[in-house]
Amino acid sequence: MAVSPTLPERIWRLAAFEKAALALSVLVCAFLIIDPLVHNVVRGFDTETRHFFRSLTYLGKSNWILIISGGLILFFTWMGAKQTSRRRNAGYRFAQQLLLFLFATVALSGIGVSLLKNILGRARPKFFEKLGPVEFQPFTFDHDFASFPSGHATTTGALVGVLAIVWPGARVPLFIAGAWIASTRFLIDAHYFSDAVAGGAIGVAFAYFLRDRLALRDWLFRRYEDGTIKLRGRVMLRSVTSGLTSRFEALGRDLIERTTPGKEPRQ
Repeated sequence: MAVSPTLPERIWRLAAFEKAALALSVLVCAFLIIDPLVHNVVRGFDTETRHFFRSLTYLGKSNWILIISGGLILFFTWMGAKQTSRRRNAGYRFAQQLLLFLFATVALSGIGVSLLKNILGRARPKFFEKLGPVEFQPFTFDHDFASFPSGHATTTGALVGVLAIVWPGARVPLFIAGAWIASTRFLIDAHYFSDAVAGGAIGVAFAYFLRDRLALRDWLFRRYEDGTIKLRGRVMLRSVTSGLTSRFEALGRDLIERTTPGKEPRQ
């Protein structure tokens, strides 16, 4: 008995112009209906709620990701150059490649979206009462007219996409966390709802796109005959993560023993 295709599979099988028409219809619906509704709800938030979401939104900035990953790339390159052990050198090279994948995904998707949103020139929500939700001034290259899509949400999507590719078993909590971080962009009224959704989707899609391109070159990823793409060095990554997990578990047990009343700490 043949299994009927799922809704995502049916959408994927559509022709290019059908996909474009569907995407355009969804965007128009979001611009005219969803964005104004969400904007009116967000305007009613109190100061403390806005402050909370504003503190979370900084996690979507690309600066800290690029600085940390770039610094670690240089560190592992330096460590690999001075390492004589072949096994350790392979570990440093693997870590360097993972970080390069993260750095390239965040940087390239961020540059692309920055250019796109300045070309489109959508007005930000602070102009809602005056200009409405569908005001576009293309090629203005002005921060006030660079709302769609959200750069912070794109960075969040790119980061979550990379982490979900590397650790597919944790993709559900990763995507949930990423969705909350991306949503802070419209929850603090810096973007519309559709800006955040589009940005997050672009970031995730770019991570998988870059993974597929790297798999074609058999660099960091490998494509198998059945069409699946998997990370090379999974055994090495698994051993590293399991080692870190066991260390954290040992630290946790030790902390519990030290803080349990009436129990002598281990010497």
